[in-house]
Amino acid sequence: MQSLRRPVAVATLMGVLAVPAFAGQRGNSGNHGPSTHPTPTHQNGPANGGPKTTKGSGPHGPASSGTSEKHTGTGNPHKPGTTTTTPATTPTTINFNTTPVGSKLTKNVALQTKLATRLTALGYGGNVFEAAYGFKNLGQFVAATNVSQNLGIPFEQLKLQMTGLTVDATGKVLQGNLNPDGSITLVDPANVTHAAPTKSLGQSIQTLKPAANATTAATTATTEAETEIEHTTTTTSKGGKKKS
Repeated sequence: MQSLRRPVAVATLMGVLAVPAFAGQRGNSGNHGPSTHPTPTHQNGPANGGPKTTKGSGPHGPASSGTSEKHTGTGNPHKPGTTTTTPATTPTTINFNTTPVGSKLTKNVALQTKLATRLTALGYGGNVFEAAYGFKNLGQFVAATNVSQNLGIPFEQLKLQMTGLTVDATGKVLQGNLNPDGSITLVDPANVTHAAPTKSLGQSIQTLKPAANATTAATTATTEAETEIEHTTTTTSKGGKKKS
C-alpha cells in the first residue's frame, strides 16, 4: 500500500441529478464532498455528501514502483458507490513546468512566487506547477486561486470541478471517471471510459458555494487575474527597455 505525503481532499464534480465528489486528491478542507480516511498530514477532507471515489495510479507522474493503492470515501447519499482498489501501473513522467500554463509561470517568476505563496496559505499540498496542470490557460488558473481565496473554497475542489484532474502526493495525474451509478472514480487517464464532466468557473462556484453570487464572484476573480498577470509580466520594448 502506498501512503500519501499530503492529505486527501474531496471535491464534488458536475452532475445534474447527483453531485459526485472526488476522493484521493490533496488540498485543504471544505464543506463539500465526502470524508476520507487516509492518515492525515495536513487538514482533513470535508465531512458531508458526495459519492465514494477511488484512486488509481496515473501515467503522467514521475516514475515509481508498481504497487497498488487504495483510498476510500463515504457513499453518495443519492447513488451509493463501491470502493475498489485499482492496480497501479508504471506512470509516464510529466514535466509540469513545461506544460502550456507551466511554461508561462516559469517565465513569470513574480507571478509564480505570488501564486505559490497563495496556494500554501490556502492549504494546497502540491507545488504551483502541479496546481496549474489541467487548466486551459494561465488566466483561468489564476482566477481559480482568486476564487478559492475570496470565497474560502478549497482550491483542489474547485480545480476538480473545472478540470476533472488532480495530481496526487507522488506526482501522478489522475482523472475523474464517471461510473454508471453516478459515482466518480479517480483513475489513470488511460483507463477513463467516461470522463466526468467539467464546469466553468461560475458553475463551479455555484456548486461549491450556493450562497455566493457565482456570476459576480467569477467576474471579480477573472478581472483580478488579468490585473495580476499584466502587472507581473515583463516585456522588452524595441529600445531595449523593460516594462513591467
